[in-house]
Amino acid sequence: MAKVTVTIEGDIDEVVATLHGMAGRFSPGARSTESAETISASDDDADGEGGDQSDEAANDSEEQQPEPVWTASYVHTFWRNLSDTARQAMIRVSRSPNHTQKRAQLMHTLQLSQRELSGSLSSQGHSLNRLKRRRGDINLPRPLTYDKTNDAYVLDDHFADALTETGLG
Repeated sequence: MAKVTVTIEGDIDEVVATLHGMAGRFSPGARSTESAETISASDDDADGEGGDQSDEAANDSEEQQPEPVWTASYVHTFWRNLSDTARQAMIRVSRSPNHTQKRAQLMHTLQLSQRELSGSLSSQGHSLNRLKRRRGDINLPRPLTYDKTNDAYVLDDHFADALTETGLG
């Protein structure tokens, strides 16, 4: 049997809302509703009632919209929900040349093991999800990523610029 450990940080209302949301997403009832919507949408298209050209044009324009980038406003909202260690890691990497820092150096600087560093950076995912819920359905890139090839952490350039602009870094 798989074993998963999840850490949810925030005030009690956010934690409860997150747990309810997770329970709703993974319940069998949620899947059957999703399947029913998919089936009814495909039935409409088969009847010729759905899927007109204006729908296709809307889909094409959505695909051509540029990827969202990090702004100072997004960084402020995101930053509030990060762990202190994740914040420190992002600040350290933002000050490094090309916004890149070797993992070993970052671990040494922050005095963390690999597991501790990875665990603290998991708050990025939680913070991105909160940002998405608060600011609409935006898909910003993860600000700090791990480059396996170079064994280094890399901070998104737009995030680094916005971090400097906000004065947080």
